[in-house]
Amino acid sequence: MNDESETTKTWLVFIAGEKKYALLSSDVQEILRDAPVFPLPFVPPYINGVLNRYGEPYAVIDPLPLLGEKTQSSKLFIVLHGNAHLCLRITEVIEFYSTTESDLKFFSSSESGKYYVGSFDFKSEEVLILNPEAFVEVAERDAGNA
Repeated sequence: MNDESETTKTWLVFIAGEKKYALLSSDVQEILRDAPVFPLPFVPPYINGVLNRYGEPYAVIDPLPLLGEKTQSSKLFIVLHGNAHLCLRITEVIEFYSTTESDLKFFSSSESGKYYVGSFDFKSEEVLILNPEAFVEVAERDAGNA
């Protein structure tokens, strides 16, 4: 075996709606529960509004409408790392889970759409890996056009 196949990555596995998804743990700044969301006018339906995180506004994105699913109304959020001040609305946190590089299946851009980068097997179930940058890009684009 080469060293690359032994590289371990840690993922936050969570449920959004009724499906399991994952984000690289380094993309997760914090998990918030029961934060009030303040609606914004004239934004797309997947932008739920903003929440106040330590005095800073963070846009709340429900990823499900962008993924072709029904919206959710949970009060659980994943705050993403970075300067975009963005969080994803989710339904439930499952666990942090480690995989080796060889356990991952990466998608080509034509295979997955822009919101997924790949998948891995989690307890005999395929979990889709979300691309947080895709959500940041679409939110910045659509909020700028509102």
